Amino acid sequence: MNSKAASINLLIALGLMLVGVAGCSFSKKTSIPFSGELIGANDYFPLSLGDSWKYEYTAPDGKKYELTTRVLNEENENGNTLYRVETVKTDDWYLKQNGSVLLLREQELSFSLDTEFKPEKQFLKNPLANGDSWHWEGKGMLEADAEEANSVSGPETVTVPAGKFTAMKVTTNAVQASIREMRIKWFAPGVGLVKAMTDAGDDKTSTELLEYNVKH
Repeated sequence: MNSKAASINLLIALGLMLVGVAGCSFSKKTSIPFSGELIGANDYFPLSLGDSWKYEYTAPDGKKYELTTRVLNEENENGNTLYRVETVKTDDWYLKQNGSVLLLREQELSFSLDTEFKPEKQFLKNPLANGDSWHWEGKGMLEADAEEANSVSGPETVTVPAGKFTAMKVTTNAVQASIREMRIKWFAPGVGLVKAMTDAGDDKTSTELLEYNVKH
């Protein structure tokens, strides 16, 4: 594997989950069905300034780490509100628009690497429904060609340390710089990501929600 592909592989392994480090207070909550507009408990990817999530991450070697992610800032760009999310290795910028969550760009902190997704990457449909699917193809990290195919199933009951949730399952088959990877993530309305598993051949990881603080 050349150095460029190796660098991409490392970045993918480090940056898949929305997990990071923050000193926040948390409270355990449960997922409650809600009716009405797509706000609060109806939102599968809630983003408000100060929202935070604490996860247990299991690395490929079996070691476990507690990691936290939080919404660091809300920024206005061309009349749109972008949400800056701080994770373990990156700051990510999201736009919520027309029933989708778009990932516009990310800043990899350890490698001083900025990535602008071309075109903007559809990260999620919002809300999620059984049978949903979407596809993205473009330029990702290090301007490498990337492709992702996503499908939705559920709902499923998911139990993690933070509690029991009714969640939708999103399966992603991704290829970037000839590196193949499967990601499975479970999102609960009003909470966000509650569980994730990643399979990149020899590298398998998992993430489970421990605690969270989300404004409704």
